[in-house]
Amino acid sequence: MKLRMRIQAMLTVTALLFVAPPLQATDGHFLHGVGAINSSMGGAGVATTGDILGSFYLNPAGLHDGNGTRVALSMELFKADRTISSNVPGFGAGSTRSKSEFVPIPAFAWATAVNDRVTVGLGGVGIGGFGVDYPQDNTNPILAPRPMGFGQIYSNFALLKVSPALAFAVNDKLQLGFALNVDWATLAVDPMPVAPPAADPGPDGQPFTQDDRAFYSGATAADGAFGVGFQAGLIYKVTGNLNLGLSYTSKQVFQDFEYNSVYENPNLPNFGQARTFTFAMDVPAVYIGGFSYHNEKVMINGEARYITYSKTAGFDKQGFDETGAVQGFGWDDIWVLAGGVQLSPSDKIALRGGWNWSQNPISEEVAFFNAPAPAIVQNHLTLGLGFTPFERVGVNLAYYHVFENSLTGPMYGPTGPIPGSSVTHKMFEDSMILTFTFTPEK
Repeated sequence: MKLRMRIQAMLTVTALLFVAPPLQATDGHFLHGVGAINSSMGGAGVATTGDILGSFYLNPAGLHDGNGTRVALSMELFKADRTISSNVPGFGAGSTRSKSEFVPIPAFAWATAVNDRVTVGLGGVGIGGFGVDYPQDNTNPILAPRPMGFGQIYSNFALLKVSPALAFAVNDKLQLGFALNVDWATLAVDPMPVAPPAADPGPDGQPFTQDDRAFYSGATAADGAFGVGFQAGLIYKVTGNLNLGLSYTSKQVFQDFEYNSVYENPNLPNFGQARTFTFAMDVPAVYIGGFSYHNEKVMINGEARYITYSKTAGFDKQGFDETGAVQGFGWDDIWVLAGGVQLSPSDKIALRGGWNWSQNPISEEVAFFNAPAPAIVQNHLTLGLGFTPFERVGVNLAYYHVFENSLTGPMYGPTGPIPGSSVTHKMFEDSMILTFTFTPEK
């Protein structure tokens, strides 16, 4: 039985590597939670045991609860609604909505108790991403035909991690956990402004004036890159009802994304000729601390997270360099606060609800540069239901709504911010999750 489950686990994780979908995230570019249980509790779960999907996401110490072998299979259907508006004096103003569809996000976790003190496990979870698909729009300056605007803006970033993990009970009070994170990410952006544009001085023949024409190349053939890092955490049982939890996820260091493209400026002799370029983008370190209070009828979770974007390649720099290339997204570090409540009127039913609040990593100054990645939402309302239709089989449902938020900043041209101009992002999200849990006999 155990051998068969290990084989099934490896096959499922392998499949996840090949079907990792484009994600839209809610705390910066991370999902606020993974699986129906963790998500419906506002994403709070760093100090809890029993939810192996939440433990693989937040704190591997939570994998140990002495309950033999456990498996969780989850599917999330996520939909983000994004709109970009812009205004340039003398050109006009317009608003355009991104193409929006439900996106499937799978997750898998397996854990087994080796003995009373040691638990090992393997998880494969989609944890973050971003994406937009704005069509070219003559009425919206930022989407006007190139080189006056960007034309169509398309992006697709998806992040998956596969984690072998170990949890260890030091004594009756303290549990420790460690996971190796092997990450896989794909990224496509068009136009891709991190490479110097093919530029000419425009009709006046004078460089660095308002009529300069700059065409950025596209990175439409998504490239994949591997990353690696680790996660470590602890859970301390203060009393029989109160746990404290801490975890640290290291920066995930990735290979550079590499792209084959062409020069796009029809006014230059190298138009249509091949070029290659790279982009370095890692995943930031995350610090989490929180508590869990529980008895037979109630569980209350709360936690705080700190995400270090300003120290992470791809996110740390902002604005144009001397070649006209965009140096990075220019995101700030952010705090995330999460809380959730679970009510259990019987041993077969659980009602869950929560709230998650995230700071916005994007400042007004860099709103223009983040058209491909408008990670601006902040407030999440989460709801969930869990029930046990059969012995050792659990079914968990979750829904969350991320309330609309907006951000406005200036448009930029060759000489800097365009006087009187603006670009505005608006975004809200909805998602539904179904998670099955299975605990076979020991």
